[in-house]
Amino acid sequence: MQNNTFKIAPFISLYAFVHLVVDAACAYLLLGVLEIKSNAILAMLIYNATAFVLQAPFGLLIDKILNPKYAAMLGLIFVALSFLFWNNVYSALIIVSIGNALFHVGGGSLVLSLKDKRATFSGIFIAPGAIGLTIGTFLSISRFNINPLTFTILLLFLCGLIYFVNTPDFNRPQKSSATVNSSYVILFILLIMIPIAVRSSIGLSLDFPWKQNQHLLIILLAALAFGKVFGGILADKYGLIKVGVGGLLVSTPLLAFYSTIPLLGILGAFVFNFTMPVTLIAVLNVMPQNRGFSFGLTTVAIFIGSLPTILGENSCLKNDYMVFSLILFSSLVLFIALHYMSKLKLIKA
Repeated sequence: MQNNTFKIAPFISLYAFVHLVVDAACAYLLLGVLEIKSNAILAMLIYNATAFVLQAPFGLLIDKILNPKYAAMLGLIFVALSFLFWNNVYSALIIVSIGNALFHVGGGSLVLSLKDKRATFSGIFIAPGAIGLTIGTFLSISRFNINPLTFTILLLFLCGLIYFVNTPDFNRPQKSSATVNSSYVILFILLIMIPIAVRSSIGLSLDFPWKQNQHLLIILLAALAFGKVFGGILADKYGLIKVGVGGLLVSTPLLAFYSTIPLLGILGAFVFNFTMPVTLIAVLNVMPQNRGFSFGLTTVAIFIGSLPTILGENSCLKNDYMVFSLILFSSLVLFIALHYMSKLKLIKA
């Protein structure tokens, strides 16, 4: 049962906006404040490994003892304080990435605690991230003279707002109510992590030559964000299989062979992102008692998928037929996982 004073709109609106600010702050710190050019690969590895992989153990702590709201607030404090360490690159990297992980898994756990329309609200929470990264990147190369402490002040202010906004109940069950063999749980999770990793790899490697046009770039960003939102809305209404697998199948030829055409590339990116809330809710349904850990596992898969790009070994992902094969393969894997999950009544068909 939700708190009587809990309202979804203030909660999800604030956490979605804070998600945008956190990702903008992280991008700005890495690209506009810290001197990482001489060791860019190592710096990006440290940041991404810490920010994404740590969400799994942090999620476990949230599932057991840690208050997710306080985890999100602590994350904001860490990101805010990282700007004070601008002259110590690796200290700043560790601090900001720990903060990033804490906020994301704390906020994500709370969103997954909602009783209704979980995919919808997960999509709304996740969607602003890409926009925030783009804003932070733009600020790092723009001529605007922004004092880095602006982010520190803004993040601390938002931390205060989060404290006063009511959140969903985060009840921890005393006993596990597992309804499926643990071997199946592991198998389903591994299968679902494959399309997440593929989406990460393709998303970071795909080239849209027309995005140099500022107007088209804005439309593309909107498509990425709204794809996650609409993916969640449609998944709640029509089911995870139709929306998740269908989105991948539609995007396959568009992204593989027609990404150079703005309209088709934007449409492909839009439906490709339907899978973001779908895979998150699928992992949650496999282990419903572990909202934090399930959220964290999806970010581990995102990190794995990002490795080829971080290491500069993604040339094969520039091949149209490789992109086509990978997306098609991930759609098949996702279908197999979701189909058998529906047979075991873990999800609605």
